[in-house]
Parts: sequence; C-alpha cells; structure tokens
Amino acid sequence: MVLVGPNASGKSTVLEVIDFLIRCADDGLENAIRAHGGIASIRSADSRGSTEFESRWKFLIQLKLPDDTTLSVDFDIRWKFAIEEIGGGAVRVALETMSNQGSTEAIETEHGVRLAKPLGGGETSRIPPSPWLTWEVLADEKRFPSLSYLKRFLRSSRVIGALPTSPSWAVDDQGRGSLRDSLVIAPTLQLSRQGLGLANMLYHMSTEHDPLWKLLEKSFRGEFPFVKRLLFPADPGGGKISFAFEDVRFPGRKFYASEMSDGMVAYLCLLAAILNPWQVGVLALDEPDAHLHPSALRRFMNLLHLPGKNHSILLATHSNNLLEELKSPAESIRIVDSTSKGTRVRQLDSEALATWRQEYTLPELRRTGLLDHANSEYGKDE
Repeated sequence: MVLVGPNASGKSTVLEVIDFLIRCADDGLENAIRAHGGIASIRSADSRGSTEFESRWKFLIQLKLPDDTTLSVDFDIRWKFAIEEIGGGAVRVALETMSNQGSTEAIETEHGVRLAKPLGGGETSRIPPSPWLTWEVLADEKRFPSLSYLKRFLRSSRVIGALPTSPSWAVDDQGRGSLRDSLVIAPTLQLSRQGLGLANMLYHMSTEHDPLWKLLEKSFRGEFPFVKRLLFPADPGGGKISFAFEDVRFPGRKFYASEMSDGMVAYLCLLAAILNPWQVGVLALDEPDAHLHPSALRRFMNLLHLPGKNHSILLATHSNNLLEELKSPAESIRIVDSTSKGTRVRQLDSEALATWRQEYTLPELRRTGLLDHANSEYGKDE
C-alpha cells in the first residue's frame, strides 16, 4: 500500500500511529506515550477528554502441532482503546475492546472495568482502570490467543523513518548513530526505526540465507556495476564488524561504509529491509525514494512485487516515479487528505482511474489535482 498526499496531509501521522501501537506491544503503553512526546503530543489539537485508537488487523498464523503438521489460523481482530489524562502527564486506560471474527474470546469495558473473556469460556478476568493495556496484565496464550498473537504480530512489525546516511564530516553531533556504523555482532534480525544495525542485518543474511543474499547482491550490483562483492571486515579497533565492497576498478582495494555514497548506503539499507527473511507483520517505510536514482527505484519496486513475502509493506511517498512502478495502482494507492475534521485516508475508484489512465499518466493526474489535491485545495471538497 502506498500513501500519497500533499505535505502535512497526515501521511507520516499514519505511520506514527502504527509505530505507537508497535511500541505499545514492545515497551508498554506508558513507554510508548513517552517515546512519542507525551500525551500532549499524541492528543489531537482540538480534542477534549479521552484519546481513542481504533484499528483492525488481519493476519494468518502457522502453528506447528505435536504431530509435526501445520495448522493455519486466520485472525481478524478489531481493537479499540481510549486513554485519558489523570494529571501530571499520567494516563489510564478508560476503555478497551477487542474481538476476533465472532470468537467467544473478547474484551469489553463496563463502568470503567475491563472484562477479558477467555476463549471457550471460563472465568472472566477483571481489569480496573490502570495505565496498562490488557496484554500488559494477561499473558496466557491459550486462554487469550487473539491478545497474545496481536501483540506478537505488532512486535514483529517495523516502521522505518528518515535514514541517517550522512558521513561523519556532514554531521554536527558525532554521537548520532548512522547506517555506516561498525557494530558488535549480535543476533539482531531487524533494523531499528532509523535503519540502524545495518552491518548486523547484512552479515546475518549473508551467513544464514544464501538465496536472499545473492538476490540482494545482484540487485546492488545492478545499480553499482563496479561492485565486485560485499564483505564484512573487522573494525580496526577490534570487537566489531563493518561492511565494505571490493571495486573491480581498483583490484585489492576495499571501500568501507564510510566511503560509500549516501545513495549506496540508503539503497543497501532498503534492500536489507524488504528482503529481510525474518520480517513479518507490517514493514512501513517513510519516503524510501528520497536517496534513489529512478533506476534504483525501479529495481526496488520490482523487488516489492516479488511473491512469497511474510509481511505487508506500507510506503509514504511524494514520488511520481514510484507510483508509475506500481503494478495495480487502484488497489495499492491510498490518498491522504488534510480536512477540517483531521486526516482522511481514502481509496481510489478503480473504474474511474482505469478510464482516466487511458489518456493520462499518474503524474499528469496528480498535476491536475485529479489524484490528490494540493494544500491550496484545502476544505473545498468537504
């Protein structure tokens, strides 16, 4: 799915909400609020009272049974919760509901008390108002599978924002992390929210997933044909590894991450993110086209369309070139509008789009305002 819309329409806000829910699963509600700047930063500008989050999550889980067979279980979870400030920036969960496609398992709130009803019946758990979501209190996977698997799904998801690709000479704060950093080898199987940990990610792909690693190297060499191979030299200081490449133009010479262009490092990071064999759930990328030449963007989009991925991909972009590479634009594009009632996300009319595209390209439709409006059109369609 691709989000398009003018600046300040709310594209990054959609990604921020997803990241907030991921942090709720990773670190708990209170830490998620703190990471996003406190309750004042989360609440809408004109909101009064509690702040509500409502989402729907559809995913499939493969369960390994004792007889070595596999059981596929579909989840279609509707989850809603509301938080309210109780003074001094502290919050409590005022309401929470959850249901999974007609299952007897559910969470309901009555008079401020949450009632967690286990799958198949049994004793209902009562959770009074508190600064904790239900999954922070209950952790019984057999009694509350929807709760447990939604938490697992979110914890496996990742939102990656702006990539810190600048070399050290271009950064004022030398303590800031970079994609180019040397790292102690660790069993880290995902990039951070800024794409950090790239050396570890690449190293594990090269040693544990040869077919995907060969695809990554092939895609990288396709844009940078002077690259003979990628390798992982030890950091001169000891105890860490970096990544580098051998250049066919300079036999015997290694070029380290610090010597790579921003475009090379960003492209390598994006390849690692979308080809990551351990990524499940949702992978969201904010403006992945920012550093990419049109040729690299075409390769990137072709890889996104490869079958067999275990995760859904969400992109926010301003790039017309990216939209032109979509195989099914009507199904993939979501228009994000800033309205007087807040951010609105809408789907395109597939028949109307097909008719317009007989005579116009997607960039031409954008220029005329037929795809997404400019900010100068604010409020005219409400």
